[in-house]
Amino acid sequence: MNKKKYGFRSGDLMIKPVDEENLWEEKWDIILVTNDNTRIGWFSFAGNKERGTIPLQIEIEPLYRHRGYGTASLKMIREWAFLHKDIFEIEAVVSNEDKETIHALERAGFIYREGLTVETGAMEKYSITRQKASWMGIYIIIGIFAGMILGITLGYIWVGLGVSIFLGIVLASYLDYQEKKWREKITGKKE
Repeated sequence: MNKKKYGFRSGDLMIKPVDEENLWEEKWDIILVTNDNTRIGWFSFAGNKERGTIPLQIEIEPLYRHRGYGTASLKMIREWAFLHKDIFEIEAVVSNEDKETIHALERAGFIYREGLTVETGAMEKYSITRQKASWMGIYIIIGIFAGMILGITLGYIWVGLGVSIFLGIVLASYLDYQEKKWREKITGKKE
């Protein structure tokens, strides 16, 4: 039996699912690997997932707060979640009195979206969205190199360069368009 191993490591921290069969509903451990793999907190994506947006809940043990572990964990969580092509936004709802978590969210790139009132009190919603892809720069650079090689081979460097850059722009535009359409399909939001 070939069992997949999930987890993500960055520096002294690692995030690891408790149940690898249920990544999106069960808790994940946040582990400090330089300290005999001590569990210093947890997070979960459990909750209402819709249209490319996933919820996030996170808790760092009190002994390990104020050391940057919350921010570092949030950055790893963001990187791992955005590896999945159907995830475009991560949302966290936090009590407006939980200044530590709010500060960690902001340092990890999450942006305040709105205040909420629920039966447990005043809450605030923060989220971070995945950057849109842009293939244009990459394919123009590839086009320049390919054009130079083609131009040297044909003896007409400017013709080869022009043709390759043109093809690079066309391909990049097509890939950007496809990514935009995929994002619109998943999120239901027109760009």
